[in-house]
Amino acid sequence: MKKGSTIFLQTVIVFMGVAALILLLWEPHLEGRNARASVFEVYFKDPFLAFAYIGSIPFFTALHRMFTVLSYARRNELFSEQGVKALRTIKHCALCIIGFVAVAEMIILSQEGEDRAGGV
Repeated sequence: MKKGSTIFLQTVIVFMGVAALILLLWEPHLEGRNARASVFEVYFKDPFLAFAYIGSIPFFTALHRMFTVLSYARRNELFSEQGVKALRTIKHCALCIIGFVAVAEMIILSQEGEDRAGGV
């Protein structure tokens, strides 16, 4: 790959990570039930929010591995042992993210309430 295109893609990955982190930290304060809650109530009384934060770990791990894969591609070492290992890690992270989303959907569907369709 060309050096310019890999640097551009690495920059996009960094911006994606920063945007996801900002969204994870900022969005819970905008939620309807958390609009007037204190910081303690927002972060420590919502188990679903903790589940979302734990589920974001594979996402950030995959972003880090994508960054390293692009650096291997820039050096023409993409199919080296480290490159293949990083690609395998990205695959496992994607499967973990799919699992977290499936479990979150089951949690939302199993709860009683009026607003289940919003999360689904």
